[in-house]
Amino acid sequence: MANQKFRAAADCKELRKNGHADSGVYEINPYDTDSDSLLVYCDMEIMGGGWTVIQKRVDGSQSFEVNWAAYKNGFGTPEQNVWIGNDVIHLLTKGNNSSLYVSITIQNGASLYELYEKFAISDETEKYKLFLAGTAEGTLGDNMLNTGLGSHDLSGMYFSTPDRDNDRGYDGSCAANYNGGWWFNDCSRAFLNGPWHGTQLVWFPTVKSGSSVKETLMMIRHH
Repeated sequence: MANQKFRAAADCKELRKNGHADSGVYEINPYDTDSDSLLVYCDMEIMGGGWTVIQKRVDGSQSFEVNWAAYKNGFGTPEQNVWIGNDVIHLLTKGNNSSLYVSITIQNGASLYELYEKFAISDETEKYKLFLAGTAEGTLGDNMLNTGLGSHDLSGMYFSTPDRDNDRGYDGSCAANYNGGWWFNDCSRAFLNGPWHGTQLVWFPTVKSGSSVKETLMMIRHH
């Protein structure tokens, strides 16, 4: 009898539910076919675990100043510096029932975080439009949903890259000027994909400069 290939778990939460308690790199399959899969980093500790890492940076060895196709398909290595890919992020969040956990570890070792109750992005035909809703709580401060400055609120924004300008209200290209891909409005007070240890704002005013950053992390988990 031929060996049967079992379908990988859909995400890290399913792996956690199945008894995987150690953080690390796992195989998941968020696709509509049984044959496809990808390697991702799963955090099995924070707030009960089951988080699928969509962005992680620990040093400057991987440039995040890449084009639309790279952000679409993903780049980097899961255990170090990675963008999981906008197509995958859409597949993992298309039910509009996922939370987003953002953390920034600064040079003194302190980790600050913000937890967004609802996070999703649309598919490429809608330029990976960002959806955020519900509560935002943590020690970083809300710099994405309700910033107090409407031109920096990011829900409803399209994704932009240095070669694809989809920002709103800015005379020029935020992605080209800040050298990385992100959901930009009239640019942003939150931006984790700029040059490593650059002078750009990372999470203003809590983290004012990239030079103070030791690690960044973005993770999602469905409810």
